[in-house]
Amino acid sequence: MTPTLTVITPSYNQGQFLAETIDSVLAQGIPGLEYIVVDGGSTDDSVEVIKRHARHLAWWVSEKDRGQSHAINKGIAKAHGTWLAYLNSDDVYLPGALRSLLDALAAKPGAQWIAGGVIGFGTPEVPVHEWHLPTVPRGMLDLLSSRFQMAQPGHVWSRELVQRVGGFDESLRYLFDINLYAAFIAHGVPCEALDRPVAGYRFHATSKTVAEGSLFEKEWDIIRARYVTSLGPMDRMRATHRIGLLKAQALAVQAARAVDSGDRATGRAGFARAMQRHPGVLLTREGAGCARRILFG
Repeated sequence: MTPTLTVITPSYNQGQFLAETIDSVLAQGIPGLEYIVVDGGSTDDSVEVIKRHARHLAWWVSEKDRGQSHAINKGIAKAHGTWLAYLNSDDVYLPGALRSLLDALAAKPGAQWIAGGVIGFGTPEVPVHEWHLPTVPRGMLDLLSSRFQMAQPGHVWSRELVQRVGGFDESLRYLFDINLYAAFIAHGVPCEALDRPVAGYRFHATSKTVAEGSLFEKEWDIIRARYVTSLGPMDRMRATHRIGLLKAQALAVQAARAVDSGDRATGRAGFARAMQRHPGVLLTREGAGCARRILFG
């Protein structure tokens, strides 16, 4: 019998969280669930954790790989499910999450991609308490200008669709999921939204989002360069405007941090660069906040 759903967990040195991740998948109660764990040769206790759960896994491996996206692609190559998802080894599914996503897909004939809401939570060192329902992009313009909110743990895709676009781009370290969404949209496949939280996204000191979040922008530039040419002339102008404002807001945030740390000269110079990039930044929360710090401390 063809599995209903394949879930893949890429894993590397997250043994302290991995058992919770695996248990959250196995507790979903999905008939025909196929669960795959692809470990990158962890040096902590991850392999011991995997072995304790091995009887519940369709396949697992622990060997050196070329990174997270390569690990997921290895899992996809072993997958048989009609539907496909991946859950990182420090995140969790909420009770009933996968059933609610699959039921919502079944209620929308022809749907191939869905996103549910996600709860962000942290650790004592990285305290985070947030949640959101999904705001899906209406098209490529929204995606390239970051006008969406749908964190990765909340997604389920048709396995056929993922294979059709070639899986995950292994040249990208951070935003291979965003690149996948752009490929879906380029193929005319919209994202459906499920207005309930389905997953927990963990923030901690060694997670990419916390430790390396400042490096994401370079990959945004790569993805935008790939797909901006698919936009019509007017939407390309809108994209240029929106992206310019986003980059100006990022500069204003950096400038505000410099002022807060006592380096007012660097803060003023950074704010000037933000204004040069897009004068409209002054009307945003980031720009106005930076200006207030520079003027009033």
